[in-house]
Amino acid sequence: MRVVVVGSGISGVMAALRAKERGCDVVLVGSGRGASSRSLGVVDVLGYINGKELESPEEGLRIVSEVSRDHPYSILGAERVKKALKFFKEVSEKAGVPFRGWINRNIHIATQFGTVKPTCLVPERVYAARVELWSGKVVSITGASERDFNPRFIAASLSWLIPKLGVAQPIRIEASSGGDIVIAPLKHNTGGPAIPLLGDGEYILKRLLQYCLEEGIKVVEDRIKGAKIDGGELKAFVGDRQSYTADAFVLTTGDWIGGGLVRMEEQLIGLELICADTSAKKTPFPEKGHSYSKAGVRVDENLTPFYKGEKILNLRAAGALLGGYDYCVEKSGWGVAITTGYVAGGVE
Repeated sequence: MRVVVVGSGISGVMAALRAKERGCDVVLVGSGRGASSRSLGVVDVLGYINGKELESPEEGLRIVSEVSRDHPYSILGAERVKKALKFFKEVSEKAGVPFRGWINRNIHIATQFGTVKPTCLVPERVYAARVELWSGKVVSITGASERDFNPRFIAASLSWLIPKLGVAQPIRIEASSGGDIVIAPLKHNTGGPAIPLLGDGEYILKRLLQYCLEEGIKVVEDRIKGAKIDGGELKAFVGDRQSYTADAFVLTTGDWIGGGLVRMEEQLIGLELICADTSAKKTPFPEKGHSYSKAGVRVDENLTPFYKGEKILNLRAAGALLGGYDYCVEKSGWGVAITTGYVAGGVE
């Protein structure tokens, strides 16, 4: 079977690797940097529900399934989420960027903004710097100051914040290189505990894309601008350079950031969306997020999308293109992307 995956973010890469594992002839088509490359490169599975932080993403999946039938996790179920994360850990290890952690418990990591965030799976060096290990330690933030990284600011902010959060009780946090735990940016190849920066997702993706090539996946740079549909079946995606025909297709073009959604439309085919409430809000930053953030492509339990009231049976949609969830408020971005990419890549 020939499979064409459109979109080379984390969801597209997972779809391509899963399809290849199943013995398919796979082409992965991307058009440059997407939202995944601008991320911290950590796997948020589920950090919050209704503004309340979760200790266990696994327990959060159960809650989500009870309150939101359109959420991708509700559609796919907890077992497929676990299988997808296990697959991701296996392929990231083979690609030379091992991840640690599991779905039973969130951990906390420091950020370049002097904040602390809950997450689930992180690169090995970031796991070694998780905040839970800081109790009774002198923690040093080190590295050269640059536009997006200021050790003195980070140390001062974390010194004020962490006692309020209660996730650890360090002796002190300082901008130096002589503490019990010395933390540098992940991109600095020191081999020790690390703090991720925005853009580290690009490093993770590059390693995974190289692994795709090693596995025999054809990776093509092209901008897809349209599609050919005949008799309710997708025949080809049309790019600037050529057309891409296949037996099955996976669409992972992202939301407004990635370019998969334009205004309130899926831009390549016109797939049906889960609609958003577009009424005005009293505040620009509502606590539970903007409802438009949950707008996206509507799919069935196999991630098959709808077009003019019918399913396109040889197409799957995945990643941020999907509706029914708000990855910013929930902290579920790479978790949903990896899970839906994995499931979409298992297309029959």
